[in-house]
Amino acid sequence: MKLKLNKFTLIALALVLASILTTTFTPKIGTAIKLVQNFPATACPGNLSDGSATAVLANAKVKVRSIPSKSNALTKAGSSNILVNNPLLVDGDPLSAISVIRGKSPWLATAVCAISNGDAWFVGGSGSLTSKGAFDIVNSGLSVSVVDLLVFTSKGPAPLASVTVAPNSQKRIFLDALAPGEDSVAIHAITRSGRVSTFFFDERRKGLRSLGADFVSPGARPQNHVVIPAISNIVVGKGKHATQTLRILAPGNIDATVKATVISSDGSFAPVGLDGFSVTRGQVTDINFSPVISAGIYSLVLDSDQPIVAAVQSTTGAFGAQDFSWSSSANPLTSVSMNFGGLTPSVQFTGGNIAVQISWIAVGGKTGTKTVTGSDSATWIPKTGLIRASFTNLANSTKATYGSVIFQGSGGLSHLLLAPGAVLESASVPVPDAGVIARR
Repeated sequence: MKLKLNKFTLIALALVLASILTTTFTPKIGTAIKLVQNFPATACPGNLSDGSATAVLANAKVKVRSIPSKSNALTKAGSSNILVNNPLLVDGDPLSAISVIRGKSPWLATAVCAISNGDAWFVGGSGSLTSKGAFDIVNSGLSVSVVDLLVFTSKGPAPLASVTVAPNSQKRIFLDALAPGEDSVAIHAITRSGRVSTFFFDERRKGLRSLGADFVSPGARPQNHVVIPAISNIVVGKGKHATQTLRILAPGNIDATVKATVISSDGSFAPVGLDGFSVTRGQVTDINFSPVISAGIYSLVLDSDQPIVAAVQSTTGAFGAQDFSWSSSANPLTSVSMNFGGLTPSVQFTGGNIAVQISWIAVGGKTGTKTVTGSDSATWIPKTGLIRASFTNLANSTKATYGSVIFQGSGGLSHLLLAPGAVLESASVPVPDAGVIARR
């Protein structure tokens, strides 16, 4: 019995010793952290009118799928310009895709294909008898989404509307149902759950006659300093310019006192009627004004003692058919690359020390690079249509630079923010590293 115990003891000691040696001399697997960056997929709106809608992509190899679809798989687009009826999910790409809708009258409406940031302010639109527009919610995800819509009118905020959208689908809410009979509308859209993109399409008709259309871009959040670049000032007759309407809202609990400044190549000044005015809290206010300038494009800067949101509507009939645009407030410009699909943009920058590098590919394949500089205001209009362009803010200044695009011509009038559809996302991923060896 004693010999058996010694034998078992020796075996146990050998096993313990072997375990120690294995732990000491065997390479250990270490873990490193790898940073992964990519652009998330974005969504383009479908055709929201009786015109034709096109999704303008970076190239024919970009992967897409229709919403809704039977399969969640993405396939190659096959073309950089796709005629669409339903919304389109576009695989992540550094070049922001845009949606272009052309009316028969003609009119033009443009929007950046985007993924919602969860909290968006849309200033514009109407729910009156002439309204044919809609608020479109596109759920490109695989779970149910809930979006709260807080609608403001000239009478004040309406009751909160909570909208549920099924996975891989869209829900279109017509403006005359969302704000019936209201001429002045602003909408605060808050995504409570899910992955949705929101689009606000404003179209007007009087009987069979079209009064134009445009997307209302999501503007900057409520703040005391609001900049609205690239407002059209088209001449529609002898000495007569397009009608201008400032729409403004102070969504807080205190009335706002606001001062406006027009900035263009003609200089800076306070327009008549906007040199200090009051805005009643919670009520959408429309103010008509006529800036006396010769420039065909300008910016409006608003300084307020309370946070505000604002946009400017320009209406024109200069090219034989009535159309309008909604110029939304912009966030400071950093860098953005956009597809234009052959459209010719008029780009305006506003800031204290403007220095923006522009690189582009024009229709026909010709490339170019230019640095636009200036103080307070600078405008760039290419000689021909562009396939795509990149804008990089080079200014090293305490004053931000803002920029937007206006398309104006015989094809219609439309405003487009210089804003990316999606920003680069980063994620930390653990990476096993067998080369890490620990010794004792």
